[in-house]
Amino acid sequence: MEALLVYLADPNVPLERLAGWPTAYDSFIRAFEFYMLPMERTEMVARMPVILLTVILGAVVFRWGKDLWGAKAGLLALAALVFDPTLLAHGRLATTDAGLATLGTAALYAVWRWTERPSCRWALGAGGLLGLTMLAKVSGFVWTVVAGLIVLATIVQRRREGRSVQLLLQGVAVGVMSLLILWAGYGFTWGLVRDRMLFIRFPFRVPAPAHWESLLYLDQYTSEVFALGQRKYGRWWWYFPLAFLIKNPLPLLIGWAIGLVVLLRRLYLRSRLLVFPMLYAGIAISRGMNIGYRHMLPVHPFLYLMVGGGLWQWGWGRQARSWRRWLLAILGVWYIAATVYIFPYEIAYFNELVGAERGYLYLADSNLDWGQSSRTVEAYLQAHPDVRAEPPPSKFRPPPGRYIVGASYLQGLGIADPYAYEWFRHWEPQEVINYSLLVYDVPPYEMNWIAQCMRPAVPLDEVPIAGGTGRDDLRRLEFDCTQAWLYPGGGAELGIYALHHALAGEQGLCFPSLLRCPTVPGNPFMARHLAQARLSFEQAYSSNLPAFMLYETTSAFVVPDFPSVVYAAPAEISPTTPGGSAFLSSPLALDGPFTFLGAAAYRQEETLEVETWWRVTKGSIPRSFSVMAHLLSPEGENLGVADGLGVSPLVLAAGDVVVQRHRFPRPLEGPEENELWLRTGIYWRDTMELWTVHDAPGSNVLFVPLEGE
Repeated sequence: MEALLVYLADPNVPLERLAGWPTAYDSFIRAFEFYMLPMERTEMVARMPVILLTVILGAVVFRWGKDLWGAKAGLLALAALVFDPTLLAHGRLATTDAGLATLGTAALYAVWRWTERPSCRWALGAGGLLGLTMLAKVSGFVWTVVAGLIVLATIVQRRREGRSVQLLLQGVAVGVMSLLILWAGYGFTWGLVRDRMLFIRFPFRVPAPAHWESLLYLDQYTSEVFALGQRKYGRWWWYFPLAFLIKNPLPLLIGWAIGLVVLLRRLYLRSRLLVFPMLYAGIAISRGMNIGYRHMLPVHPFLYLMVGGGLWQWGWGRQARSWRRWLLAILGVWYIAATVYIFPYEIAYFNELVGAERGYLYLADSNLDWGQSSRTVEAYLQAHPDVRAEPPPSKFRPPPGRYIVGASYLQGLGIADPYAYEWFRHWEPQEVINYSLLVYDVPPYEMNWIAQCMRPAVPLDEVPIAGGTGRDDLRRLEFDCTQAWLYPGGGAELGIYALHHALAGEQGLCFPSLLRCPTVPGNPFMARHLAQARLSFEQAYSSNLPAFMLYETTSAFVVPDFPSVVYAAPAEISPTTPGGSAFLSSPLALDGPFTFLGAAAYRQEETLEVETWWRVTKGSIPRSFSVMAHLLSPEGENLGVADGLGVSPLVLAAGDVVVQRHRFPRPLEGPEENELWLRTGIYWRDTMELWTVHDAPGSNVLFVPLEGE
């Protein structure tokens, strides 16, 4: 139907001779587009049949509601249909969703009429409509299954009336007629059914094999899907329940809930009216493609019927009170106002639980836009020629400027590189256009270095670093972020930390937004030192690169203020020995290329974690050394040793700050825990010789009283 008027306008389009026929879809579309010009006329011509079918759906819903509960209930059901943003959005597009809903609903209405009062006219109508429904879309087979279940249930109920044989014979005729229409649509073809791997699924030939192959294809189909800030291949069982909750107006949901409860309680709703929405919703939740709420449009006519019948009985029934009618009036005004407000962008509608302006954070794909924004992008680029609409050349850190990004591209859908716009996902848009286009201002960023954690593996080599940052002159460093932290240049210069995604902590949903919580390292040591950086890029799955995270430093780092009480002494004495140590204040220079800045303690449930901070005074140290860390009791007893250095001396440069992590079993609890001491210093690993303290002759260790969190 959609193609008919287009074909009549130009019946000589050489389809089979166009570039890309029959397998290269993109090439074929580009070649075919020439014959569709002017595109505005072609769009209107192709959409007109769907618009007419949507009008017919309104007539069917009104008629069904009128037959069940009276004309006024039918009008309520029709009003629910007319202002439904989902139906308005897809009821004027040249796609299969609204047309399928119309044909399927009309088919089930014909089946209902026929089972209520069996006649050949309604039987033929039901068979013809079921056949057209199956031809409209592969999933149309569900309507035929439901029709069969309704017929069988009716036959069982009417066995005692002596009419079951007539219903059975007519039911068989309906089924045969619908399958013949389906077969005719495929040119009465006959053959074997093969799956996506070209394996034969049935050992015998069947009518219309292409139809059943398409059904198998849909069952096996997987794609990259997005919801609640998450992206993966496959499906989520909660995708359609979530979309149902946030893509429908709240007045419609409230009206549907009231209507369903009232009708079930008062037995006005016959069970046959629930068979299709329950079965269809179950199939969609368990096997459906999570690419758009539009796939749930077929259940909406039954929502309208429940709203019409239930609210009419609740608000205007024999025992109805006046406040109920006032409540329904408020719901009606709210419902109409919400739909009018979003016009003409109903496809991007989200209710007040989310808000249309933030809907792109929850769902993408055809929940937001289905290509209708292309002209908006063109107009915006003409008015703002300096804006970029293509993926940035350096995706780890885009060049400064203004960008316009489609919401689905932003979430990695419908684009060759799903991480092309990943940086923008972690940056607030300057403007949101038509609820589906986002405008970003990227400020300049003076990047000087990239520091990568070596555990469990270094995620990036020089090629992706140069391509992702647009820089091949960055200082590159590597360190073990599970043992130490490195501030290149002392934190005065901006740069990026790169961590393997295996270091990310468990992620859940944050309340009240219900979006995925921001990714943070699972290790509190790393989390502390990334507090002044922001997650700017996250590749959660391995592809040509390992899964990794990038954190941009946002400002110059300032070394914390540490307690100034430090004692320098020979290593063999106790920190409490009278006169055996010299009282000094940090920073303290050692007889080596490090200066002691301070120490901090962090008490955890089973461990005591101590950080020692050091500034490098001379870089590229060719000799191996280690930071000493001994935990001492108030009496000087050694309670634990945690020596180490989590960075190679060769990568260090003057001015860098190194934070070494020392972990001890938690030895004490109570007041005495606040009297612990740390004995620290640095020694050459080849000779075990301790570095001496410049301002304390004869001293080679530092005693620091631990005051921590």
